[in-house]
Amino acid sequence: MRRYVARRALASLAIIYIVISVSFFIVRLMPGNPVSALESQLSSQGMTTQQIDQQVNAIYALTPRAPLWEQYINYIWSALRGNLGRSITDPSETVVHIIANALPWTIFVVGTALVISFVVGVAIGAVMAALQHTKLVKVATFVVSMLSAVPNYLVAIVLLYLLADLHPIFPTGAAYSVNVTVGFSWAFIASVVVHAVLPIASYVVTSFAGWALAMKGTAVSVLGAEYVRAAESRGVGARRVTQTYVGRNSMLPQVTSLALSAGFMFGGSVLIETYFSYPGIGDQLGQAVNSRDYAVMMGCFLLITVAVVVANFLVDLLYPLVDPRIARPGGANAVADARAEARALPAGGSAA
Repeated sequence: MRRYVARRALASLAIIYIVISVSFFIVRLMPGNPVSALESQLSSQGMTTQQIDQQVNAIYALTPRAPLWEQYINYIWSALRGNLGRSITDPSETVVHIIANALPWTIFVVGTALVISFVVGVAIGAVMAALQHTKLVKVATFVVSMLSAVPNYLVAIVLLYLLADLHPIFPTGAAYSVNVTVGFSWAFIASVVVHAVLPIASYVVTSFAGWALAMKGTAVSVLGAEYVRAAESRGVGARRVTQTYVGRNSMLPQVTSLALSAGFMFGGSVLIETYFSYPGIGDQLGQAVNSRDYAVMMGCFLLITVAVVVANFLVDLLYPLVDPRIARPGGANAVADARAEARALPAGGSAA
């Protein structure tokens, strides 16, 4: 087990390093950046190249004309020490401070939407699987399938027009009203909740459909399994079959997907947060891309990469608890097969 954990940990660290390295070079292929604009402005003031480099280094703590490999080594070394640099568009702000201010709002909105969509979607999917042959479920399947194909930013536009513009029921812009004092008061909490309703709804309306379809597909496959039919033939009650045999085995892949989705949650949604002017990670990333703010872009990429890799690592640690064979030599390469096998096992751990 220890060797398995060590292998997965080393693989996770390698993935983080590779993604960050590739991102470092790719973002610098984008044309234009604020440093070039500042250099042009200083050059127009009659400064020499050396003076310009010194001024830029004093503001951004970087040498713009240094070789790319040297900038890369400096960035990796600084990142290992927790220093992600300063924003290029606003040198008074560090990248860590920008991310620390935006992250709680993204976790609140996307995390709440993820939990709501998961619970609602799994419940609807279970009902659709149990009543799959009824006309109502067939209609519901069509509606859910259609919703799953609609991009969440289109839902955001519709909600923004109907509930904020045409009928100003919910506010937009910022995470709370400017006339509310920040603190643990009912006025502040109510303001935060009201401002988050539309962003959360934009996520939930489309994402719950994916969970419902996934749960229905898994539950239907479990319903047709031999151990379920064997349990029914032995006279096991319908409620026990549904909860113990079907419910638990159908939930395992859904919980796995939930853990992976929790990793992607830290990236927020660029379009939704931009439309609602919500100050989350997605909005910061969108602003950084538009302004070519390399430092903030790299900070956001690093956060998303680490969150997804850590979530995947935790999922990998979960499966040996379900099937110890995965932790044996050669078993780490068969995680996907073990996940499929887990769906076909009864809750007791062996086929009936």
